[in-house]
Amino acid sequence: MIHFAMSNMMGFEENMKKIDLQQAISMAYKYYQSKQYRQVKHILQPLIQHGVQSIDIYYFMAASHYCLDEYEQAVEAYHCGIKMNPDFAILHAGLGNAYVQLKCYDAAINSYNQALTINPDYLDIYYNQVYVYSITGQADNAITVCGRVLDKECSSDSLGIALESKYDRSNPSPAYLSHIDMYSKLHIDGDLENKVHAEMVYTGKSVVPWITAIKDLITLTNSETLLDYGSGKGFQYKSMLLEDKDQVKYQSLQKYWNVSEIYCYDPGYPSYQKLPRKQYDAVVLTDVLEHCRQEDIKWILSEIFSLARKFVFANIACYKAHQILPNGDNAHCTIRPTAWWNSVLHLVASNYPEVKYSVLVEFIWTDINGEGSVFQMLSNCSSCDKGLDFSSVTIVEADENLVPYVPYSVSVDFKGIGVCDIPPTY
Repeated sequence: MIHFAMSNMMGFEENMKKIDLQQAISMAYKYYQSKQYRQVKHILQPLIQHGVQSIDIYYFMAASHYCLDEYEQAVEAYHCGIKMNPDFAILHAGLGNAYVQLKCYDAAINSYNQALTINPDYLDIYYNQVYVYSITGQADNAITVCGRVLDKECSSDSLGIALESKYDRSNPSPAYLSHIDMYSKLHIDGDLENKVHAEMVYTGKSVVPWITAIKDLITLTNSETLLDYGSGKGFQYKSMLLEDKDQVKYQSLQKYWNVSEIYCYDPGYPSYQKLPRKQYDAVVLTDVLEHCRQEDIKWILSEIFSLARKFVFANIACYKAHQILPNGDNAHCTIRPTAWWNSVLHLVASNYPEVKYSVLVEFIWTDINGEGSVFQMLSNCSSCDKGLDFSSVTIVEADENLVPYVPYSVSVDFKGIGVCDIPPTY
């Protein structure tokens, strides 16, 4: 009887410990959701010190360390969690992300591979892999993963197709002509499938995140004229009141950039289909090249460089677009990692040594903070390598079709931009 009572008492104490543990984890989870990461650590650290073993404890500790930029501690906590459950893919993924922040890229790739072995459908990890392979110069691996999850035409043969293409302005590919017709109809009729009014289709807002970087390049090169190649409807130049970080206001983007002339060219927009007949100091193109077929990339880039006197600025997305075109294709029809673009750029730019270029390849990066963008810079300009100005500028007023709301603060996190120093692979 006494033994039975003692057993019941011990069982009761164990249950109470479980209840207390669940309460602690539940409280930590609430603090984690409200981004009070230090409170999470304050609750869970004593449990770890007293030898309490729980995968939830280590996960929330690791995640909190990560969110506080305490990456070494995050690595340690992830390892403890993995020891308890080595088949938990999210722990390997988190560990890989922490290693990336520490620039331990080989360890990160190993962790990502472990996560994918457990869960082969873990798309976020494939996207992160493309970025890590790109920044470490592992071109073949980057192309392989990119072809697997982003663009089936991205293969070991893809670069040769682009570099050896014989198409040019007078003889573009049939796909180029088909795309121009399709984009022209979208501009005029709107995106009927997705119920987007014509005025909202390709307004020109893709340049908005880059206006301070472009201003920096204009200043560095003393540029006075600018061509927006692939400008969309050009709303960005019609109505925009800006305020810089010093609270100086500008009545237009042209005044903010302090250029005497801006020319809009967009082969898919009837009003701007006239190809420029002269050179401009600066040529900018944002969200353009990934919309062009790989067999047309070389001649399009050559045309862009031929129109530039001083510099070319571009951003290129290495991810799928949200938009599906009327023909059923993704709007981003050439999704390639940095090394691929680097090789094409080197080949084209070698014919225009006087023209500087700054090209940002944009990747999707997902971690416990959510989905965001990271970038890799391709440049032949030492001043650009030291870093362009991505400080904040505010759009105080603008055409309602241009930005989702005003005031609209524009800035790019420079921490996510790395300069590419990998050699071309052609």
